[in-house]
Amino acid sequence: MNCYLTNCLAGFMVFNEDLTLLDYELFPPSKISSRLLKIREGVLLVEEEALLNRIGKKYESIIIETNKGSSNYQHLKNSEKFEFKNPNPGGEHLRSNLTQILLEIGFINTEEEFKPRIHDIYLDVTLHQIRESSEAEDKLLIQAISSLDELDESIGKLSERIREWYGVHFPELDFVRNHEVYVSFVAQHGHRDQIIQQDLSGHNLEIDSSMGADIEEEDILIIQGFAKSLKALQESRQSIETYVDFKMEKIAPNLRDLAGASLGAKLIAHAGSIKQLALFPSSTIQIMGAEKALFRHLKTGERPPKHGLIYQHPDIRGGKWWLRGKIARTLAAKLSLAARKDLFSGEFDHSIKEGYLERLETINKDNPFPKRVTKSKKVTKSSPKQYKKYSKKKKKKKRKK
Repeated sequence: MNCYLTNCLAGFMVFNEDLTLLDYELFPPSKISSRLLKIREGVLLVEEEALLNRIGKKYESIIIETNKGSSNYQHLKNSEKFEFKNPNPGGEHLRSNLTQILLEIGFINTEEEFKPRIHDIYLDVTLHQIRESSEAEDKLLIQAISSLDELDESIGKLSERIREWYGVHFPELDFVRNHEVYVSFVAQHGHRDQIIQQDLSGHNLEIDSSMGADIEEEDILIIQGFAKSLKALQESRQSIETYVDFKMEKIAPNLRDLAGASLGAKLIAHAGSIKQLALFPSSTIQIMGAEKALFRHLKTGERPPKHGLIYQHPDIRGGKWWLRGKIARTLAAKLSLAARKDLFSGEFDHSIKEGYLERLETINKDNPFPKRVTKSKKVTKSSPKQYKKYSKKKKKKKRKK
């Protein structure tokens, strides 16, 4: 005889071929939400295991409705009797007559109690998921790398602004191309005479006087205060960058080793979480960030993108143009492997990067500069010999016709 094992929010149940309830194992009332979340994650629960052990000896075949793989059941007794079908007749019967069955097993006392009980259970499940999501460390990492990108944009604009503003008073200082050094000079000294007195040889500058305008002390104080605020932003950016590197080393050491802390964090932020990134195939990781180009290719037939965010990797950005596609595919495959290693084991594996570097060396060796394909010369009136031959052939074809 066959029987059907299925589950619902109350627990696990077994039905015979006539869809009569044979046995059941209910969840503890205080742990229903956690049990339902574990079922979604594909965990074999103690209630299901206990029920299978009880009915394993009584029936020839047990048809299980589950989202788990058959390997999860191999350690159980009588596992050779297990079959897997999703959905199975027992599960369909349970979902069609859920209220009556829950009344039969005593999960609810009246039909009016059904909807409020279901509402409370799934509200608890939702709150549990939100709590888990907010506690995940990769959420903090995503906020940090997003803040870093916004700070970079803001600091770049504000640095150009202070250069134009202070350049009215001391235009010669604009030869200092490093924004941090420039802002530091203005924040510390303010007036150009104090900067001229400093040793500027380290910046390849020798300034004795300036052709800039003389401005009042109150103007200098305002500009100096603005420079101090900008300097504080630059220091904040450095501390966040250090924090991102620390978080990446803790959460995704393999991804950090292969892609770098900044690029690895951007990939996690674009995917939404390290779990989602690990579930993506390498082809998705390769073009992640180039969605507009991908949809333009699908819509208009233009050439598809070879890379997205991973173009920021130095091996692709600084690689030879005819090798970038091959390098991007190789890097994406290793990034996918690194993300899965970080998610499921969390152990650092140096062989991932070593394998990537070996493959990179092979790509560079096996793909020299491609030969140029010579285009066929067009026959024009400017080349008289070729034009005569072409015109004679054309006349012969007309005569034959």
